[in-house]
Amino acid sequence: MTSEDRLGRERDFWGHHIPSPEHCVRLFNAGPDANTEAMLRAIEPIRGARVLDFACGPGVVSAWLASRGAEVVGLDPSPAAIAVAEAVCGALSLPVTFVAQTIEEASDLGIFDAVVGRYALHHTDVATTGEALAQHLRLGGRAAFLETFATNPLLRLARRHLVGRAGIPRLGTLDERPLGPAEMEALRNAFGQGHTLVAEMRFLRIFDRQVLRRRSPRASAVCRFVDDAILRIPGSASLSYQQVVVLERSAQ
Repeated sequence: MTSEDRLGRERDFWGHHIPSPEHCVRLFNAGPDANTEAMLRAIEPIRGARVLDFACGPGVVSAWLASRGAEVVGLDPSPAAIAVAEAVCGALSLPVTFVAQTIEEASDLGIFDAVVGRYALHHTDVATTGEALAQHLRLGGRAAFLETFATNPLLRLARRHLVGRAGIPRLGTLDERPLGPAEMEALRNAFGQGHTLVAEMRFLRIFDRQVLRRRSPRASAVCRFVDDAILRIPGSASLSYQQVVVLERSAQ
């Protein structure tokens, strides 16, 4: 398997799973979820900053950044996703520059004050992508990525043996790999330093989404209550399937 093969599969999959511009505008108006908000706050101050939205997809994060005063460049390898992103930001009258390339292809992007990415890194070779992204971040600049993680042994086991079976849907591609210690080490090597944070525990919430399909409001409420209680336990953040990676570019 080559990186070109992997990229081709990713382009094909997401090319068939891009939401409509109308749906994306509704998502924009609803505002970011807690972990996405934590990702955005991690790169503050945003106003006046030049920000790269890596693997921007249909442009909702790019729109949130632009609405907060950032100068935004949205980068995605899917031309179909870029077309939707342009329509979304056009409908919202938000100025964003979009580029339909990979980070490796886009050598002339320039330097950014901050980089963000939402559910993007785990679709890539993290070490290679991290190094490429770091080259576009100024010294002292911050990068923040909302990612899926393989640090919960129960969720890791369920992903390996249950997803795609027994009626439990697979929501991503076969190539994706949630992040673990090796990927975090690669990102720290690329950027210089970093840590993770969690604003909203996504443990039983994932069980509710994947297995219970959110069919029972009462069960959903119980899952949220237990997740919130778990997050209050010191050292429990690694149990969350979704975590925010915060990195700072320092001199190597």
